[in-house]
Amino acid sequence: MAKRGRISARQRAAREAGRRAAAAVRLAEARPPGQRLQPQDAVAGVPRPARAADGVTMSAGDVAVSVCAPGCQVCAEAREEFAAIRAASLMQRRRFHEPDRYPYAAGKHTLHRSACRQIEQRVGGVEGDGSPQLHGALTRFAHDGALSSGWATHMRVMEPAEAATWVKERTGPRGGTRYRLCGICAPVPPESG
Repeated sequence: MAKRGRISARQRAAREAGRRAAAAVRLAEARPPGQRLQPQDAVAGVPRPARAADGVTMSAGDVAVSVCAPGCQVCAEAREEFAAIRAASLMQRRRFHEPDRYPYAAGKHTLHRSACRQIEQRVGGVEGDGSPQLHGALTRFAHDGALSSGWATHMRVMEPAEAATWVKERTGPRGGTRYRLCGICAPVPPESG
C-alpha cells in the first residue's frame, strides 16, 4: 500500500521540469530581451517534445495540446502504458452508465454510490478515441506524466460483491475502518458475503 505523500519518478521529473521552467522564465524576465541563455526549443536544459513538422496545435479547453513528431522515442515507450490506462478508464466509464448493476464507486479512501455527483467528475468524459480532447493526451502523458480526467478515470465503479471486497480490504483485524463513506451521497456499506 503506497503511503500518502509518495510520488512516482515520473511525477518527480515533471515537478523538476516545472521548477526549471519557472526558473528559466524568471531568469529570462530579469535579462534584457536580446540576451537569452537558451534557445527557444529548450527550457532550462530540458528539451520540449519534438513537435510535428506541420506544427499541429489545438486547444482542449484552456490547455494547449501539442503532438510529438512520429518518431518520438518517449511517446513510443509510454504508448503501451497509456493504452492500458485508457482501456481501464473506458471500462469504468461504461460501468458508470449502469448504476443498477454497479451501485458503488470508490476512490483511494472513500466509498460512494455510483450516482454521486463527485463520481461523474472523476470517471472521465471522453468515450471515443477520435475525440479532440484525446488528441495530444499521449504526448502530455509521456512527457509530463499528466493523467487528465478527460481520458483517465480516477474512480473505480463496482458491483456489490466488488464493493464488499473493497470494504473488507480496508477493515482492520479488530473491525476498525480505513476508509470513509461519502458525506454527500451517504452510501450504505455493502454486506460481505
